[in-house]
Amino acid sequence: MRRRIYRKVQPPAQNLDSFMDVLTNTVGVLIFVCLFASLMAAEAPALIRTPLARESKKSISFVECRENRATPLEANKVEVAMEKQVRLLSATSLGDPLMVFSQLNNFEVNTRYYQARLSVFEYQGQPILQTRYQPLDPFAGETPERVGQANSVFRQTLNQLRPQTDALLFFVRPDSFDCFRAARTVAWQQGFDVGWEPLNNQQPITFVTGGNGRRPTVQ
Repeated sequence: MRRRIYRKVQPPAQNLDSFMDVLTNTVGVLIFVCLFASLMAAEAPALIRTPLARESKKSISFVECRENRATPLEANKVEVAMEKQVRLLSATSLGDPLMVFSQLNNFEVNTRYYQARLSVFEYQGQPILQTRYQPLDPFAGETPERVGQANSVFRQTLNQLRPQTDALLFFVRPDSFDCFRAARTVAWQQGFDVGWEPLNNQQPITFVTGGNGRRPTVQ
């Protein structure tokens, strides 16, 4: 008589389909979150830290950036010419300051790149002297590629200054930030303090003598 063989019946394995569905959905959500975060990061503005501005007691040399070119104002030459004119007028006006100021009205001085014109007006009973700079050629000056070269006018201007006693202030037009950044890098490399002020395309460069003006700030 043949022996009967009993086979052990295994219970059916647990169904993991639901677990796999949950896992797949979770991974899909994580991928979507990562893609969304990447897109938001790409569109977010970059945070660029700049040095804090502070007032400077150093002698300030001015540079204008217009038409994406850097041009030194050479305001020191204008000041020298103006002081010479004041001494001349004082000698012929018997030292009367009001007469000296009135005769300074419309006095003009030319530098290499600018015409500086003086004008006098009265504010709160005090004579105020205003100097307005007008470029002789709007397209004069040096490009961002030129300012860094060893023989550029900008570097020659820096060579006449000392970082310990002199600082630079740039007047920057809307179309000239590339030139400003190039020139600022050169000035920083030579150890100069640098400040800047934005000007629109129609705003003239004007200095006022008299009253309580603010000191330029540098970074």
